[in-house]
Amino acid sequence: MGYDDAPAGRAADRLAVAEPPRKTIRARRPLTPQALVERADVAPRTAEAATVLRIYRRRREEHAALYVAEMRDLASLWTEEDEGDEKTLHALAAATGLRTKLGRGETRLRDAHVAVTDLPACFSRVAAGELPTDWFEWLLRSVLRLTSHQRRQVDERVAAWQVDAIDVERFYRELRLLIDWFGRAAVQETPREQRAVHLTPSPDGDGTGCLTVVGPIPELLALGHRLDAAARAVQDAQRRALETGGTILYDVDGDVARDGRHMPLSALRYAILTRSRLDTGGVEVPEPAFRLSVVVPVLTLLGRSNAPATLDGTIPIPARMARELAAKAPAFERVLADAATGDYAHAASKTYRVSRAMAENLRLIDPVCAVPGCDCTVMSVGESDHIEEFDLEHPARGGPTAIENLHRLCRRHHRMKTAGLLDPVRDETTGVTRWRIGEIAVCDARRDGDLVTRELGQHLRRAWEQYEADLEFEAILHSGALDESPQERLDAIEEQRWGEHLLEYWSRPDTGGAEDPDDPGDPDDPGPPGLDPRCGYGPPPF
Repeated sequence: MGYDDAPAGRAADRLAVAEPPRKTIRARRPLTPQALVERADVAPRTAEAATVLRIYRRRREEHAALYVAEMRDLASLWTEEDEGDEKTLHALAAATGLRTKLGRGETRLRDAHVAVTDLPACFSRVAAGELPTDWFEWLLRSVLRLTSHQRRQVDERVAAWQVDAIDVERFYRELRLLIDWFGRAAVQETPREQRAVHLTPSPDGDGTGCLTVVGPIPELLALGHRLDAAARAVQDAQRRALETGGTILYDVDGDVARDGRHMPLSALRYAILTRSRLDTGGVEVPEPAFRLSVVVPVLTLLGRSNAPATLDGTIPIPARMARELAAKAPAFERVLADAATGDYAHAASKTYRVSRAMAENLRLIDPVCAVPGCDCTVMSVGESDHIEEFDLEHPARGGPTAIENLHRLCRRHHRMKTAGLLDPVRDETTGVTRWRIGEIAVCDARRDGDLVTRELGQHLRRAWEQYEADLEFEAILHSGALDESPQERLDAIEEQRWGEHLLEYWSRPDTGGAEDPDDPGDPDDPGPPGLDPRCGYGPPPF
């Protein structure tokens, strides 16, 4: 029996059905070693066939066992009663064990809970090596928008399939049909609930990024039309300004005035979107607490190196872009860093409040939340925090307001630290911070530094060592230690005289210099006569 493929008009009838229909999914023949080799399209009883079988058995046995054990361990960290900070603590513990970011830890924790609780039958087939882990991961992602009851319905039906023999394409196709059956019954976000704006820096480190706007298509279509109309209006204004010599609007880089041509619509859409004032309906927007931070190595700034700069502490930008930004900057702030370790120079204070200079310094050290695994950017919205608490009544007894005792945290983790759920202790000697995550886990984290400065310091050290070696070699040359002695010069002249004599003799036609290359000459030729020695010269070299 197939799935109900009724048109959309019959959605109400479909929702009235208590559960999705069942469908028998079987392979044409069992997946034997011979059938597996045939699917791989390799010759049987060859090295390639043996490799395919080894990979299959390893994934079926060893990999599946490790995957199931990890998912069960992660599921043990999740309880239905966990809320807010407690759930965050467990996610931090999971991320610490997985050595991944907090967001990934939260995802793995959720997936493990769903696997063990809502998909037990399929999870058992993974443990038996019958359902590949990649297929199960796809199943997990496919049921996230379903309710727990709907997931169990899917679990019961998929576990009944012959998953140990069907091919991957059929599994994905049948699973998609099964999930689509729920249709509007599936719990999913509406277009309005999905409204969001995301900024993603380019993974190539080329100084670009992508701004993604998600929302109802009518709203985004209207935004696109307004942006397009504005770009066309500005383009017409640029065209008229070129004809009349008036002011050229949105000439970002001066290209229009220089080339005498208006900007293309794509460039104008970008210029209008990034340079127009945002309307907040009368709500006053405060000035940014921090300026945009661009850290440029001094040798890059001087054009002596192409080491990259960093934007807001996390985004690498090319050296050329960094120099262009620096050329347009009205002022610079010098930041000193240790050439060997990359640590930034510290500033200190005896008050609780962090000074502006120290806050700027902290933003360089902790551009993201200092809690291990957290990837929240705290360049502008984070909070500065004392690792060892500051004693307001007796400042000398508590932790000082110094860079060594400060870090930046996101608001959620700052609140959790204040509540005692997170307890960091920094080693003054090594600068390593040991984090106690509730009563669950302990993790060490090393503070950030300027890796570019360290690299440039190594280049400078090698350049200095080469410079010193060159000076030493020049001194040896000037001392005459490598000069030839008079006798060595005479011997060299004598060697050259004999060499020319031999070359002249053996080049003659009667001594081996015949035109016929097959003629070996006279084998009894005693060779050239000796030369008379010169006064003061050494013996003949031959």
